[in-house]
Amino acid sequence: MHIVMVECNPNGIAGIANALELGHRVTLISADPDFYLNASPLAKDAYAHPNCHVIKSEQAFSIDALVQLVKEVHAANEVHGVTTYSEYHTVHAASVARALGLPGLSVEGALNARHKHRTRLALRDTPGVRQPRFAHVEDPAQIEAAIREVGFPCVVKPSDGTASLHVLHLTNEDELQAYLADLAKVADYGRGVTRIPDLLVEEFVTGELVSVESVVLADGTLVNLGITDRTLSGFPYFIEMGATYFRGHSLEAELFAMNEKVSAGLGIDFGFIHTEYFLTADGPVLCEVNGRLVGGIVPALMKISGGVDPYLEVIRLALGETPELPFPGEVIATGRWFGSPVEGELKAIDFTALKELPGYHDALGYREPGRPVSKLSRSNFDWLGHVVFTGADRDEAHGRAEAALDHIGVEVAVKVAR
Repeated sequence: MHIVMVECNPNGIAGIANALELGHRVTLISADPDFYLNASPLAKDAYAHPNCHVIKSEQAFSIDALVQLVKEVHAANEVHGVTTYSEYHTVHAASVARALGLPGLSVEGALNARHKHRTRLALRDTPGVRQPRFAHVEDPAQIEAAIREVGFPCVVKPSDGTASLHVLHLTNEDELQAYLADLAKVADYGRGVTRIPDLLVEEFVTGELVSVESVVLADGTLVNLGITDRTLSGFPYFIEMGATYFRGHSLEAELFAMNEKVSAGLGIDFGFIHTEYFLTADGPVLCEVNGRLVGGIVPALMKISGGVDPYLEVIRLALGETPELPFPGEVIATGRWFGSPVEGELKAIDFTALKELPGYHDALGYREPGRPVSKLSRSNFDWLGHVVFTGADRDEAHGRAEAALDHIGVEVAVKVAR
């Protein structure tokens, strides 16, 4: 069968590779296909596969242009499914699927999840769904009124952001002005992804951050699969530094029940869904909703624990097949990301000492030697790599992964001012 992938993400190239291995044809449409060649060791072989067709289109972020392009692809070689692993392109994939009459998330549901202000507004009066106090800012000129409404401390974020990019904890007016000055320089997120002007100002909510991974099947049934815990860096930014996929959290029943209300309230009616919650003293509070499979290393953790590859199940679902569901198993897998303490040129990453540690599963560096690296400071895009460890339970897996970070060798050349 023929699947169209609207953009991807570096780890998602594994899904394309698996689909090709099963004999499917894959057309990847991207504004910058070389991005994946530089970010994924699997991309080169996937691109070279006879059943893989890569289309470079600088107009891929224009929905009208994308729909027309896929219609042309469909006319030449019938398309049986459309999907994406990219947060930036969930609305695009939904729009193309609708245009071709193929399975997909409703465009309205995709928009409600993709734009954080729409999530807040759509669920504002939904019984049983707690949200932070918030103000929607359509123009930067409204920001001061929004701050007065919500108050300091608060969190400001772009409505269409992802990977914690440009999400900041603010405590005073000077920090706000510096944030707005920096954000004004950001017209796009790269690869042709333009930024909308909408912002959210939200009450700062304290508590553990977790996500519920779920899937809405073709008949509309929502299945809650498991919970992913999150380890975050300190203020003022919110960088994800670790994740564990498991079942058995003490608030699992309440989280799963709220997750069903959130999905229904947003009109999310198809596909894998990643929904984040703060666990406060008063119970779960909705953080945000993503109308796609969870990103980063979590799909790999799901496969290790449950034996089912969620990347491939995303494709199977889009093709109209009944997917296998990646529920957590008895073995618990956890991952930790790491970065550089300084900006410079990467010389080497050495994982040799990790391989003899109990529970070691794998480790991966995201940058080649000789490439510039940023200081781990602002967002998930500052990651240098990850490690994955397993354990009999969450505590054991956590402890092993945390201890392993001290055994990674990172060599960075730093320019010294004279």
